[in-house]
Amino acid sequence: MLDEDGLLKRARDLAGLPLSSLATFATASAKTKGGIGELIERALGFMPSSSPEPDVPSLGIEIKTLPVEGATARVVESTWVCSASPDALKVETWSTSRARKKLARVLFVPVESARSGDVDKRRVGTAFLWSPTVDEEDVLRADWEDLADIVAHGLGFAVTARRGRALQLRPKARDASVRRIATDVAGDEYVDAPQGFYLRRSFTQRIVDDVFAPR
Repeated sequence: MLDEDGLLKRARDLAGLPLSSLATFATASAKTKGGIGELIERALGFMPSSSPEPDVPSLGIEIKTLPVEGATARVVESTWVCSASPDALKVETWSTSRARKKLARVLFVPVESARSGDVDKRRVGTAFLWSPTVDEEDVLRADWEDLADIVAHGLGFAVTARRGRALQLRPKARDASVRRIATDVAGDEYVDAPQGFYLRRSFTQRIVDDVFAPR
């Protein structure tokens, strides 16, 4: 049975490989960040899923690709966590939230960003496992509670990506025309654009710096 060490070894065996060498490259939509995430999941032996549970339920581990500039290991994008559904956020607390489940234990797989060249030539980096420290979880919880309360009251549209120290709220849809019908805490329906929680680039950069800093 696969354990944490086995999963980490499987992920680290991909280090240095170009995306085109992965067996599932030809069938994956690898030109998008989401497509690259699916490609890595498949390469690790898992089927991509939109479940609120972590990608590897038996281990409680979420798999996240991390676009970086190869030469500097500089994180270049924020990291998708989960959707920010008003209906779910009306009843969730931080301890029961999908965001906390997704972030409790993460396998980060760095991948060279689009700035590094053609998608098929971009290489996989050295994967690592991460769990938030007490201080990091305090920041995540405070951000989530603040943003979740706003969304649950039907005011998510007014939140900018500048709000939050570790988590931010951003649109999550194919394009700006996509809309959903949601219900706020008062039971009133309204039309809104889908949004999601993301880890700030500065937050994941600190994680990377800590993991790979010289000892």
